[in-house]
Amino acid sequence: MMKKLLLVICMANILLLFSCSKTPVIKSTESDADKVYQEGLYYLEKDDLTNAENRFMKVISDFSYSKYEPFATVALGKTYYKKEEYMSAITVFETFLKRHPNHESAPEALLYKGHSYLAQKPSDFFILPNPSERDITVVEKAQVVYKEYLEKYPEDKNRVEGEKKLEEAESILIEKDLRIAEFYAKRKKCAGVFLRLQHIEGNFKVTTEKNLKRIEELNQKCPPKSKEEYFKIEKPEEKRETSEEETEKEK
Repeated sequence: MMKKLLLVICMANILLLFSCSKTPVIKSTESDADKVYQEGLYYLEKDDLTNAENRFMKVISDFSYSKYEPFATVALGKTYYKKEEYMSAITVFETFLKRHPNHESAPEALLYKGHSYLAQKPSDFFILPNPSERDITVVEKAQVVYKEYLEKYPEDKNRVEGEKKLEEAESILIEKDLRIAEFYAKRKKCAGVFLRLQHIEGNFKVTTEKNLKRIEELNQKCPPKSKEEYFKIEKPEEKRETSEEETEKEK
């Protein structure tokens, strides 16, 4: 897997090198490039991912100045995504977006970059009781990418898909914050509850009735106050303990 990722990174560097050249499209190769690209799409649709990868790589390497190269690069990223080689997919999409920020396939590349992060989320996150033991950094990255996609391409044809995926990512992040807030509420550490609810309010849109009810219950246990009031209520050693617990929970 590491060798494969290094190969993808090497290919990305080669593509960026080509992007610095002003060499025009080689018209005489367009029909050949088109043929190989279409073969790649055929194999991708049939889930013959090895042959699809080979075809798209051929377009990128043999027809690097063809108009089909950008499309082949995005298709290659989608191939890695379907192969569950998510870091390779992310590398390809990032390379494409650096080279072709205004290309017609840029929205799709950015969207699939988000998908590639979100696909790496812990599958058992909602089952295990301690969210701090689950690394969901990839979900945070997915949220950032989906927000960027929706802000940059509000009229894109896949906008609804992006909105649903953003909601999915945020539901995981909200769940982590709520679990930690509930942990603090049981220990009567209202400053910790306050900070987590403030984080939710400032970063996410809570949409489910279940989560709204959980927030209401937390507010009943720890009535909303200002940050200054909360930390004045706690003794200095309790404030320090809460801060240390917050840091530990974030790890």
